[in-house]
Amino acid sequence: MNKKSVNMKSMTLASAISMGVGAMVGAGIFALMGEAGERAGNAVYLSFIVAGLISLLSGYSYAKLGVRYPSSGGIVEYLVQGYGESYITGTISIILYLSVVVVMAMVARAFGSYAAALLIPNSSTVYANIFASAMVIFLTFINFAGSNIVSRVEKFIVIVKISILSIFIIAGSLLIKPNLLLAQESGTSVFNVLSTVAICLLAYHGFGVITNTVEDMPTPSITLPRAIYGAIGIVILIYVGAALAVFGNLPLHEIIKAKDYAMAEAAKPVFGHIGFIVIAIAALMSAASSVNANLYSTANMTLLLAKDGELPEFEGHRIWHAGTGGLLTTAILILLIANFLDLSRIAILGSIVYLIVYSVVHWGHLRRLTSETRALKTVVSLAFFSNFMVLVIFGIQSVKNNPLVIYLLVVLLISSFLIEVYMQKVKNRTIKESKKKDSQESLYRGR
Repeated sequence: MNKKSVNMKSMTLASAISMGVGAMVGAGIFALMGEAGERAGNAVYLSFIVAGLISLLSGYSYAKLGVRYPSSGGIVEYLVQGYGESYITGTISIILYLSVVVVMAMVARAFGSYAAALLIPNSSTVYANIFASAMVIFLTFINFAGSNIVSRVEKFIVIVKISILSIFIIAGSLLIKPNLLLAQESGTSVFNVLSTVAICLLAYHGFGVITNTVEDMPTPSITLPRAIYGAIGIVILIYVGAALAVFGNLPLHEIIKAKDYAMAEAAKPVFGHIGFIVIAIAALMSAASSVNANLYSTANMTLLLAKDGELPEFEGHRIWHAGTGGLLTTAILILLIANFLDLSRIAILGSIVYLIVYSVVHWGHLRRLTSETRALKTVVSLAFFSNFMVLVIFGIQSVKNNPLVIYLLVVLLISSFLIEVYMQKVKNRTIKESKKKDSQESLYRGR
């Protein structure tokens, strides 16, 4: 590669880190803090630290895969390399799409909770559902119309939310009441703290977007790992600082009472009611920008899958202006999940699904690809076993406390497998390995 071609690469280390931080520090942290507190008590900061360390292990595995198999397909490409043209690859790819839908539903529900708390204090969950649905419908309309107005202010929103969180963390840390952090709550155990790691991991999942930009990096073997580690490191500091500020300024019972908008409630002792308003607005901006960006990306995903025969033709049909059947289907699924499951169950479902995806990717890397990626088997093994262990612990707790979520998970897994069987056996389609020259095209090909 000559100097001219290197200079044409636009994704610098700073840009990649910024993208990763922006993807991770979204509406998730605003939505998950209260849910994590209900499980781990005042020790949530420990859960975020453990989740951050596990994310660094996963980041190592992803970085090695990204350098060896540079592709805009990201995780799907790693699945193809690790498992070939198998049912596992196709099924997990479908689950990956559904996991994005689940997370969007969680973010939409968080938007509704913050909006209701801000505009109609002490209102019922009906208002949260109304606000969540209104936001999803509005942004779906924006994407149908093909407008990019919201996407143009994405960088501005990232700057605003990071700035607000930084001010909150610094001010909150100066006013921390040690007795609140050291208070021992009944029911809090090491098992609860470890199971809460699954919820916290959901707030870190966005680092994977960095691997999708590897083809635009001048020296991927250096830039990609540094970008992933740097982004995760910064986010660890933000999340741990936020947890300390929240649980060091507000009694646990008040956090649990306002768990769907705990971050805003925790701002009251620091900045008064104006703090509540500012944090709530930041949460609303983050949620809206997150759903908008993901609606756009999933619409493109379903369009390509339908075009290449991996999804029914309806998913790729243009319905109105830029809108497709895939966008409509995605919006309907988000509305169903956001309205019929509370924030806690959505977070549990999303956490389990992402842990399954991570575990499958790392296992494929470990069993087949380390010789090609030159990754240390010890580190990849730790990435797999840490994610799998959290999955098992969290799954056991969920079976006991939230069986409905487990039933939904089983339905999701079986449905994804049956769809893949149908596409391979009836439609004669399967996922193909990405070729370097076709890296900007779909990963899906007919046999």
